[in-house]
Amino acid sequence: MARGVAAFSHIAVSVSNLDLAADFYCSGLGFGPGDEYSAAGCEVAAIMGVPRTGFRGTFLRLGVTLLELLEYREALPKSAWPRDPREVGYAHISLIVPDMHEAVDNALRHGGAFCAQLDHAFGGGQETTITFLRDPDGNRIELIFHPNSEETRAHSNFLGIGAIGWPADVV
Repeated sequence: MARGVAAFSHIAVSVSNLDLAADFYCSGLGFGPGDEYSAAGCEVAAIMGVPRTGFRGTFLRLGVTLLELLEYREALPKSAWPRDPREVGYAHISLIVPDMHEAVDNALRHGGAFCAQLDHAFGGGQETTITFLRDPDGNRIELIFHPNSEETRAHSNFLGIGAIGWPADVV
C-alpha cells in the first residue's frame, strides 16, 4: 500500500438526474441506497471547483465499495454522446455478477443500455461472460460473470492481477 493512503474511499460520478441514476444503480444493479444530501456555497465552490449553487448527492454501497452520485445545479452538457471510452478519464466501472441474464435484464429495466457482450474461456474450460452497458447518463459499466473459481483465477492471471487478489471480495 502506498505511504499515507489508508484505504480506498469512494468513486464519484456526475449525473444529470440524481433520482433516475440512483434508481438505476440501486434497483438495476443492486447497490444499497444512502441518504440524499446537498452542498452549496463558497466553501463547496472552492474545494470542488464548481459554482456556488453546488449540488445534491447520495452515496450508494455495493460490498465495501461506495459510489457517490452528484447532480450539479449548474451541470455542463455532455461533450459527446456516447462518450468514447478512449477519452482520457475514467473508462468504466466493473462489477462481478452472480447471474448475467438477471443483472442485464434488471439494468435494462431501470434505464441502462446494452453495448456489447463477450464470452471467452480464459482458462480453456467454461466461458466467462463480459457485458458492457451504459447507465442513463452514458457512463460505461462492465459486468463480469465467472462460471467457477478456476475461471476466476484464469481471468485474474490474464489481467496480471493474480498476485494481488481479484476480485477483492473473494480474496
